[in-house]
Amino acid sequence: MTARVRVGPTAISGHASPRAFRRRATSRHHGRRTSVSTTAASSQDPPKFVRDSRDEARAAQPLDAGRRPEEINAFIGAIKGEIGGTSSSSSETSAVTLALAKEFNVGERVRVTEGRSGATKVQLMHPSGSYADVYLKGSLTVGSWVMANGGEVLFYDDGNSEKPGGISMQFPGITSKSEFRIIETGTVADDTPFVTIELAGDNADSTFKLSVEISLASHNALKMKTTVHNTGSSKFEYPLGHNAHIAVSDAHHGDVYFIGFEDCVYLDKKLHSTKPRVRFTKDLDAMSERCFKLTGPTDKTYLCTNDHNTGVEVGTGCTVYAQNLSGETGCVDRVVFNPWEESPKAYRWYAGLGIGNFGKLRVAEPDSKSSTEVQFKVVDATPSVGIREDFELLEKINTRNMLSRRKIDLSDAELPSDLQ
Repeated sequence: MTARVRVGPTAISGHASPRAFRRRATSRHHGRRTSVSTTAASSQDPPKFVRDSRDEARAAQPLDAGRRPEEINAFIGAIKGEIGGTSSSSSETSAVTLALAKEFNVGERVRVTEGRSGATKVQLMHPSGSYADVYLKGSLTVGSWVMANGGEVLFYDDGNSEKPGGISMQFPGITSKSEFRIIETGTVADDTPFVTIELAGDNADSTFKLSVEISLASHNALKMKTTVHNTGSSKFEYPLGHNAHIAVSDAHHGDVYFIGFEDCVYLDKKLHSTKPRVRFTKDLDAMSERCFKLTGPTDKTYLCTNDHNTGVEVGTGCTVYAQNLSGETGCVDRVVFNPWEESPKAYRWYAGLGIGNFGKLRVAEPDSKSSTEVQFKVVDATPSVGIREDFELLEKINTRNMLSRRKIDLSDAELPSDLQ
């Protein structure tokens, strides 16, 4: 059975301000202690009284000050705000988040809460303990994806407001101000949580609807089903992609390898930024075709790749795969990216891996719907190790063959008489 909550569109607006934390300041007095006889007031001195200015303010207030109903309600509201960690400026957003939580929460599996910078997020919790945070504003769809052991799969840069990380969506018209709304939440038969969010056009002339269903398909897999509905009377073309910033051990000094990109066409924007040239992976050396290490600025687009075997090794013994689940009509292209020292504070800690349609654009026919399904999956394996070992063995064999002497077998009759 499938537990689902079907509701009408609900608008999301505004952001809650970050929670304010109070610090208690402590002071320490340094220096020598003076004797009591030099610092203590003499018992013979007359007492000194200092009037607090607050006494005058209280004297000017009416007798029922602080006891009126509106003042009591304001005091209670302030106390609740302190306990919840919110301020008066974020009360409106908090109210929206609470309303969404009441409407869309599904037990312990789906929870609507406030995330980074007070933004509303939907947290999906898998029975294994892994979870993912889905955000509703801008192109960032998944801000965090954590395994049951506590390992974060995605890199997120809090200091970069334009390209923070996570999994961002590529679709025409999506900006930092775009707002998704929650359409449906629930769980499927095996208690797998999901959420469906929708983005409609920003103006009355828009003729499309974009919806994304995000689910934790298993303890190590994040699935995203994207549906584009053309509500207009004419067709249009569009690119579609999900670009993931995969957290790695150290891109500069570690072993971060991309795998699964053999036998396909690719464009290298770093070599030819204005007009990328078409290249073939078969023209590379035997090892670079099967796996290549992240060693510098990278921005490559691979066309018509393998559906399931494209991924990146993060340097800790596991690989994150970007998989196309929709066949030839699905997301057949990949992108790999890293700005390197153009982003000095962040480049070492992620490897970019995107899946979508970046070469040949998708076509939305009039009054039609088109869906694609992709999956990011974490596997405890490092295929590049075997590839590199095979390549090293092949090199040794080739070198040995080059250095070996040719054997000449001669019979006794063929030898000169003085050597017989």
